[in-house]
Amino acid sequence: MKLLATDYDGTLKYAKHIMPEDLEAIQEWKKQGNMFVLCTGRSMESIEAQAKEYSLPVDYYITNNGGMVFDADGQELLSNYLDVVTAIDIFFAAKQEEGVASVVINDGRHRHKVTIDETITDHRYPDMASDYTEEDIMTCQKFAQVVLSMADQGLAKSMAENINMFFGENVVAYANNFVVDVVPKGISKATGLEFVIEYANVADDDVYTIGDSYNDIPLMTYGDHGACMEMALEEVKENASLIYDSVGSMIREILK
Repeated sequence: MKLLATDYDGTLKYAKHIMPEDLEAIQEWKKQGNMFVLCTGRSMESIEAQAKEYSLPVDYYITNNGGMVFDADGQELLSNYLDVVTAIDIFFAAKQEEGVASVVINDGRHRHKVTIDETITDHRYPDMASDYTEEDIMTCQKFAQVVLSMADQGLAKSMAENINMFFGENVVAYANNFVVDVVPKGISKATGLEFVIEYANVADDDVYTIGDSYNDIPLMTYGDHGACMEMALEEVKENASLIYDSVGSMIREILK
């Protein structure tokens, strides 16, 4: 039995929808007795809705960039949370920076948005209503992830670097296209995957991974079968052993 752990946005869903040929490949992957894992920066609320929309046969969900793990039925198997004071400090620091469109708070399963600058295009959450206030942030007790939606990818990368510089003792920040994902120190998509591998009793040599952005580097460097999407930035692709133009292409190559 093999296990495929794939990023979602920019990898499995790299257009406005998942390609039919990729869905067919995933179904064939499962038909042959293999495991399919979604490994994403999204909240469980968000990725579970996507899985239902496309009828994805998911065995495990690794969410919040590795901070949370759920089984196929949505039962929580692993949870990690940010220090509350640090999370609040990051929120207020983000308010002072230019180029921040919004801040999204993830409590482990659900997400809440605070709009910071309405004049900036929110590339990641354009249709998500702003349902949190500063007062809500101050009273929130669970911060599984803090996500900063930035004006462009360059600002996202520099913001991640700054957060790691000033708050690195307690958190790790990953640039993820137009956003910065902030999770507890020591957490990555690789740590979430390690939990699933041990929980499901899968051999490391039977694990295959694929991603497309900076936050996927720990995922694509796990083991010997890490891949990156062809459309990714060159400095991201340098971390992968293999390059594919789609998840479906990767699956078909493995199953040969």
